[in-house]
Amino acid sequence: MKRFLPLFVLLFLGLYSVQASYILLPMDERQQNHLKAYGITYWILESGGKADWLLNYRGGSFATKYAKSI
Repeated sequence: MKRFLPLFVLLFLGLYSVQASYILLPMDERQQNHLKAYGITYWILESGGKADWLLNYRGGSFATKYAKSI
């Protein structure tokens, strides 16, 4: 058991610092108001950011890199 403790601690610390690298703006049937996803994507593009259009994923969703401003 003592052999696995350092490995467990390293694994836990590694998982603690994991963050999302992309934000998904879904456009599938569960999305009630598609204008929100379009509006957020438009705002990102207008402010100089980049967004990807995932044409064949969840109804044409958008994805953008994670940023605190978003």
